[in-house]
Amino acid sequence: MATPAMSRTHAGRRGGPKRSNDAAASTHRFTYLVKQLQEALRVRLNEITEQFDLTPKQYTALSVLVKHPGVSSAALGRLTFVTPQAANEIVLALERKGFLKRAVDKRNRRALEVSLTRRGTNALARCDERVDRLETFVFRDVAASDRAQFRDMLVHCLETVSEHGTDY
Repeated sequence: MATPAMSRTHAGRRGGPKRSNDAAASTHRFTYLVKQLQEALRVRLNEITEQFDLTPKQYTALSVLVKHPGVSSAALGRLTFVTPQAANEIVLALERKGFLKRAVDKRNRRALEVSLTRRGTNALARCDERVDRLETFVFRDVAASDRAQFRDMLVHCLETVSEHGTDY
């Protein structure tokens, strides 16, 4: 599979592989580029989170818990885009590591509230610093106004695809 960098290299060579417009267009599809970016960022995020004995999904869970303290495992699953079973596994792993604690919900004694521990808060803060540096590096040559517009477009596209399902 040719990457954009490979395409530029081959395109400039005399006698190099010739690519049809269709092939070039398919590697520049929005969905393809978004997936490539997601995969490249996932690799870097793995490298960062491993330093703190976390997975990217566990890091996401900690990030959600700091904004929604006391949520249930089921709500955490919805907020982190994983199944309730996967959310429960994440909660158990983070609890074993000492990053969060569970307590009986005072309003519903059958439910457990999940919240960060001091250790979880510290790990999240240190991980966030590294992720901030990654994002700064990735967008180093992009103007602030373009970054804001890109974020707005991503949010809009995510909302559109999430709300409208197969209405295309």
